[in-house]
Amino acid sequence: MNFALSRKVLHMGGGRVLTPNTFNVRQLLNTFDTIVYAADGVLWRHEEALRGAADTFNALRGMGKNAFICTNNSSSSCRDLSKKANKLGFMVAENEILSSAQALARFMRERKFQRKVYIVGGQGIKDELQLVGIDSLPLDMASMQENSMAEQVQKMYFDANVGAVAVGMDKDLNVVKLTKASIYLRNSQTLFVATNRDRAFPVSADRHVPGAGVMVAAIEAVAKRPPFTCGKPSPYVCSHLMRQGVIQPARTLMVGDTMYTDMQFGYNCGFHTLLVGTGVSSLKDVRTAQASKQPMVYQQIPDLYLPRLSDLLPFLHSRNR
Repeated sequence: MNFALSRKVLHMGGGRVLTPNTFNVRQLLNTFDTIVYAADGVLWRHEEALRGAADTFNALRGMGKNAFICTNNSSSSCRDLSKKANKLGFMVAENEILSSAQALARFMRERKFQRKVYIVGGQGIKDELQLVGIDSLPLDMASMQENSMAEQVQKMYFDANVGAVAVGMDKDLNVVKLTKASIYLRNSQTLFVATNRDRAFPVSADRHVPGAGVMVAAIEAVAKRPPFTCGKPSPYVCSHLMRQGVIQPARTLMVGDTMYTDMQFGYNCGFHTLLVGTGVSSLKDVRTAQASKQPMVYQQIPDLYLPRLSDLLPFLHSRNR
């Protein structure tokens, strides 16, 4: 199903700056029943909740809005991510966490995959695969030694039962992992799946570290074929909820901080979109996209822009009085 076809004509990505007041917040709340939030950059940054984000999230829940946290973080399982969210003050259940690692595991299960998976990534992928009964090799920590690379490659052990390579964010990426992944993928029957293709994520305002997309691109270049990507901006991460009617696109708001993943994801799913300026993309990026002549860039323009999610909070409280 092409979820982009479900978009309404009026949902055009205007990039209008939302200046909250009682009237337009009431209008906004009447437009949707469900909110899908990105995590890092919208609700928290690393291990700390953004100021006022938990109160805003919980206030919207208290008004009866359904909530999901949709993240491309594949380092942790949904169970661990829900524990983190709860610890930071967000009222969310484990089944309301949608992660790229969980989507990857669902993709494999739906294909009745029964072999082993070689993982270039973190524990979250391994845990989610295990939850659906799929075995994977132990996470590879080996590195190249001093003797020649050719000699070491010849001595590498390859499991004949590996039928898929799964790639996500891997803080311990090395030549051994890249080599093994690309050799497994020389077999055209070996599945190539990726959690996400985020290019980078910020650790501070002016410093970014490589994201999973860098690892995926490196393996793709050697394997000479692309993966199926399970996380944002692919609608696959929540397609099962749309099929079940749990998420109705026309009544759903996507709140994100990154245009090329979160806003593109909202566009692909047919959601309304709100960009907040507490993460990767800025209002300047929105204006640059509006001036662009590239159609794909236009799809990443949000319907609305807000400096921070918590700007809504005073008007949510006033609405309850």
